[in-house]
Amino acid sequence: MQTKEWQEKDLNDIDDYFDYQQIKNKQQAKRKWREIEALKEQKRMQREIASYDSYAMP
Repeated sequence: MQTKEWQEKDLNDIDDYFDYQQIKNKQQAKRKWREIEALKEQKRMQREIASYDSYAMP
């Protein structure tokens, strides 16, 4: 009977581990997405500033 309890506990630990990994992967994906969006915004701002500079200095 005691071995069954240990097996159930081990299975619960495994389930908890996989749940944690899924949450961790989601957070990493969101972080990467934010980084990509920040880079896109930075490039857009650089292009916009460059276009203003071309108008200011003929």
